[in-house]
Amino acid sequence: MIDMAEVTLIAHLLNQTLSPDATAVRSATDELNRLSLTPHFPFHLLSISTGGENQGQKIAAATFLKNHTRRNVDSSGATPSNVSKEFKDQLMQALLQVEFPILKILVEVFRIVAAADFVRQSLWPELVPNLQSAIQNSHLINGSNSTWNTVNALVVLHALLRPFQYFLNPKVAKEPVPTQLELIAKEILVPLLTVFHQFVGKAVANHDSADIETEKAILTICKCLHFAVKSYMPSTLAPILSSLSRDLLSILSSLSFDCTVAHEDVYLTRWKSGKRSLLIFSSLVTRHRKHSDK
Repeated sequence: MIDMAEVTLIAHLLNQTLSPDATAVRSATDELNRLSLTPHFPFHLLSISTGGENQGQKIAAATFLKNHTRRNVDSSGATPSNVSKEFKDQLMQALLQVEFPILKILVEVFRIVAAADFVRQSLWPELVPNLQSAIQNSHLINGSNSTWNTVNALVVLHALLRPFQYFLNPKVAKEPVPTQLELIAKEILVPLLTVFHQFVGKAVANHDSADIETEKAILTICKCLHFAVKSYMPSTLAPILSSLSRDLLSILSSLSFDCTVAHEDVYLTRWKSGKRSLLIFSSLVTRHRKHSDK
């Protein structure tokens, strides 16, 4: 339950942490640390990070929440996070809707909790189906009226896949694909490749009027796929590598290097997708030769 008086106090203290006065910053930080011992403190920070009165306050709230989570969740995953289902649900809703500067910070909160609970402890059973639903019902896929942002949802997926880019138990010879990664591949990545094919086709066909959101979605999907195959090869991805490779080659074939583009230009994002495509091919050749040679 949100205590508005406490939210107002925390918001005021967060504003104080942005003060040029070092004494005021130290005093506000000490008071925030004292309040952090209360059970609803993370909820209040999350509320401010999504609905604060200004961008500085939102970023301060998200950053304090990230640091609070790091202090209180075992990064090794040896123990569960003990983060409540209610907070996880609210965090997911926030991640799907916040603006990108806040998303970049809050997704670290998600990554820490997901690594502890889902990756290491095989908890949070509703995470994959909820994320799959969020992606499929997001605005670029299910229509512009959706309140869920497609790129946001894909950024969350990317954070979820990050631990799997390396072997979880590198000392184990021929470590099998983790069941969690197999689940993500089956329920999210394989269906997502149909959307990826459509996005790539649209981007390549409309080269002169490329859409930045579609380009960002393509890039983020490429990042997700790279993490999924960098060390392991999920069984459901192996049979569709040929169709995936064709889409990646389409991205590479569409690149143009005969002109200079500004940093903000959508084609810089296309180039990044091309780079990530090459990294995927590199992983397929160096790690998964028996599949890539077929």
